[in-house]
Amino acid sequence: MILGTSRKTRWERALVTGASEGIGRAIAQQLAAAGVDLVLVARSGDRLEELAAELQASGGQLDVEVMEADLCDPEGLAAVEKRVVSEEVSIDLLVNNAGLGYEGPLYAQDGAEVSETIGVNVVALTRLTHAALRTMADRGRGQVILVSSMASLQGMPTTAVYSATKAFITSLGEALYEEHKGTGVTVTTVLPGLTRTEFHERGRWDLDKWPSVGWQDADEVAAEALRTAARSRPEVVTGWHNKVLALLSSKSPRRLRRSIIGWAARRN
Repeated sequence: MILGTSRKTRWERALVTGASEGIGRAIAQQLAAAGVDLVLVARSGDRLEELAAELQASGGQLDVEVMEADLCDPEGLAAVEKRVVSEEVSIDLLVNNAGLGYEGPLYAQDGAEVSETIGVNVVALTRLTHAALRTMADRGRGQVILVSSMASLQGMPTTAVYSATKAFITSLGEALYEEHKGTGVTVTTVLPGLTRTEFHERGRWDLDKWPSVGWQDADEVAAEALRTAARSRPEVVTGWHNKVLALLSSKSPRRLRRSIIGWAARRN
């Protein structure tokens, strides 16, 4: 079982955003395998219902709730916030996984897509995290997982808004971990690199010239994320190749990193 090596008491109920596909779906499946009840949130109700049926069929007495909600919509976000703070059937793990990102120079991007990226990656994530931490702090226990990205480590030309929103998430997670140290509440930030999901296709990313080496499967990212959170650690860069890149990035002058990444973006 994924969480079997943790000395911490396992979670009883988790709310996972962006649960219908990719990393969110993999996290939901692995939590279900560990016997954790779930609240699944995404815009695609049909996919959520299919996933819920799959998990309940293989998870014995597993309790799975489905919430179809668009986190860019004020009513949808408010409904998920309300569920996060509910004490009637409380959650003790929030997985802020939902995310968006579109490729292209900022000036050429559709304004609605720019607002949508900020709305999901920054506004919704912050509000749900705020709601969860208020209730968890009162109880003296609980955990939040923030799914960021390797893109948070450096401004990325042609995905400028996406990388900036992910930099916000990484900074937020680092600060919140320290705010809650010793309280029984933990915030863990996850930094995946290139991951095989539908994310890039939806965001119209052109990755044909990127090398095939270094990609991870969603299951691998999910497993590292949950193991790290179960040990109450502040951050994980997933995949050995990403760990090497993150280390090199931390040792390189920012000007050099910017020049290299800018050259690579123009070449691509």
